Parts: sequence; C-alpha cells; structure tokens
Amino acid sequence: MVPNLPTVTFATKEKIESRKFNISTTQIAPSHHEEEDQLAFEQRLYEESLKVLDEGQVLVGTIVQKDKDELLVDVGGKSEGVLPFRELSLAIEPKGLKVGDTLEVMVHRIDEMDGTLFLSERRARALKTWEKVMEAHERDEVIEATVTQVVKGGVLVDLGMRGFVPASQIRRQPVGNLDELINQKLRLKVIDLDHKRHRVVLSQRLVLEEEMQAKKQELLDTMEIGQIRTGLVVRLADFGAFVDLGGIDGLIHNSELSYARIKHPSEVVKIGDEVQVEIMKFDQDAKKVSLSLKHALPDPWDEHAEKLVEGRKLQAQIVKVTPNYLLVELVPGILAMVPKGEFDPAGHYSAGQEIEVTLNTINQATRRITASIEHVADIPPEEIEVLVSDGILGTIGDALGAPEPESAPELAPEPEPAPEPEEISSPQPTE
Repeated sequence: MVPNLPTVTFATKEKIESRKFNISTTQIAPSHHEEEDQLAFEQRLYEESLKVLDEGQVLVGTIVQKDKDELLVDVGGKSEGVLPFRELSLAIEPKGLKVGDTLEVMVHRIDEMDGTLFLSERRARALKTWEKVMEAHERDEVIEATVTQVVKGGVLVDLGMRGFVPASQIRRQPVGNLDELINQKLRLKVIDLDHKRHRVVLSQRLVLEEEMQAKKQELLDTMEIGQIRTGLVVRLADFGAFVDLGGIDGLIHNSELSYARIKHPSEVVKIGDEVQVEIMKFDQDAKKVSLSLKHALPDPWDEHAEKLVEGRKLQAQIVKVTPNYLLVELVPGILAMVPKGEFDPAGHYSAGQEIEVTLNTINQATRRITASIEHVADIPPEEIEVLVSDGILGTIGDALGAPEPESAPELAPEPEPAPEPEEISSPQPTE
C-alpha cells in the first residue's frame, strides 16, 4: 500500500516571473576592479619575497625591533637585516633610535648558510660622504667636521667617514695639546684624496690662511696714510714692535715709538698692549705697513719751546762721543750736535756724562740744533759737509749706533732718508 505523500505544487513560468526578488550583486561577489587590485597586491608581495639583495647595496630600511646591542631592520628582503650598534656612525646615538625610524644602510655581508643580512649604517654614510668630499674638493669648498680621536701625527675627524688632519694643518701656529680638540668642530678643505682606499687628508690651516689673506687685502684697500687705528702688540724685536691691526701686522720702528732715545721697544710697550697707531706708509703689493706711536705723545719741541732759545745754557747728557762731534740730549726727545771746534778734543767725555752746553743755532723748521761746550776753533760749514760726505756724520740713528737688522722682516719699513749734512737733531714729530 503506497503511503500518502504531500502534494508538491510546482510554480509555473508565469508565477516565477511574477515574483519579485531583491538581490544585490555587490553583496554576493567583489567588483571587477577590486579583484584586479587584490591580485596586483598579492603579486607585489610575492615579488618582494623573492627579491635578491647583493652585498654593497645601499637601501633605506625601517627599524622593526631594537635589542641590547643591535637592531632588526626591514629592507624589503625575505627577512629583516641585523644592524649592530658598532655599525652606526658616530653621529647617531643608539639610545635615540626607536622602532619605526628609517635608516640608510648598506648590505655589508650576507651569511652563506642561512642568508642573514648584516647591515651597516656607517658604511652607507661613508659611501655617500665620499661623493660629497670629492665634490667639495673639486669646488674648493669648506667642510665642517668634528674631531673624534687623537692619533700619531694629528687628529681624526668625522665627515660621515673618517678623515685625517695633520697636526701641522690644524692652525697657523703649532697646537700644544691635541686632546683639547676632541669634540671640537673644524672648518676644513681637502688637500689629498686616496681614491683606492677612500682616504682623505684635510687642512684647517689652509682655510685660516686664505681668510687671513682676504682680510689683509680688505684692510689694505681701506687703509690711508695718516689714519689712526687700534692694534695689538704681538711681537718685539731689537729694531721695533710688531702690531696686529686685525689681519695684517705693521711695524713701529724704535724711532717712532718715542721721542726719547730708547734702546729696545720693551722700554715703551709690551706684548699684549692695545695701542693707537698712525699709518705712516704702506705697500699694497708687499703688504708692508709702517706705523707710529709718537702721535699720541706730547711733542717735546712744543712742550719745551721756552727752553729752546739761541744763546741759552742748558744741562745736557752726552749720548755719543766721536773725534768729530758729540751728540747730546737736551731734554728727552730733543738732541743737539756739538761739532768739532765747539769742544776740546783733549777733554775726557763719555756717554751718559752730564755737561752744560750753549745753544748756538736752532732751526725750528728742520728741528736741528747745534751747541757748544767750549769754543776752541771756528769750523767752516764746508768742512762739516766733508765729514758728512765721508760718512763720518750721518743721521741721528747713525749717531746713536742703532744696529741695522741682519735681514729685514716682512713688514719692516724702508730706512729713513739721511738728514741734511750741516746739523743733527732729534727725530721729527708726527704731524
């Protein structure tokens, strides 16, 4: 007996078409464009996973992990690379690095067994710096670098790579203690490159000397005779004092240091003194400058004008004794000559001796004075001229026996012209 089954009613075509269905195709399957984007993304991931890195390659990586003495850096390979702290350049402090920071690194070594990448930030930086160093050398540009270490013969500096600065190339003067330069910045120019070994030798002295030459030229371009400038006494010599005018050294000859007679510049100035000096003359080409300090001192001819009267007797001190004349100092800065015939040749005279003289002639214009101790004979002017022409009488400097320097210094002035032959007097004052 067949059981009664439920009656199944099949919908006709018309019924199906008459029903309304609310179906969204976007909810059932992704669009055509999304399928393409997903495939491209998966393809790129696949290609990156197969990416092959070579030793020496420089890449930008992201720190993904920080350990005690190394970093794990993602450089886009199959696995992260290892960056030991020792492979960081001195400019980077490991404590300041954190996950997510980016670094430019070089693939230093690839382990043949497991393919581990060993990275170096300092080598990548050195490679990049080498290109900058070569460019700076070609353009003759100044590079700034910090001193990191003292080595034999000089110091090492951090350029992004190591550079060597010889001790003789650090300053214009010798450096006493090189350790004092650690962590100091130097302004350098490249003087030698070893392309094979990537070694560079630098000089700060070259930079300083070029700047000094530029400063000298600027100073000379604005310098005029008669100008008053402030300077610093930097060196003393037997013949005068050298003064730094702020880029160029000038010489104050002994005769321009004081109206009074001096044997050494230390009687008037000392090293380190700040002085107001007058520009007497200068040579643009030779860069020589002659200076005077007397302009700031009282003029003894004005200060003692009331004493300088012909026929007046004054106490004087003998400066120099010769068979033909005596040179005496009436007051500091004013000299007079006692010619032969106005003193007794048989008398005993010596330098430093105090005597009384009579002023015979005074020429205010040329500032020459003749005097007499004891009139013993008339000496015609022609005979005095002969003494001068024979070299027996000369300038006050000759009379004082001022030694001439064996070799003129770079900034030494030319010798002053000899005075007129008839008389010898004190140096003329500065106008």
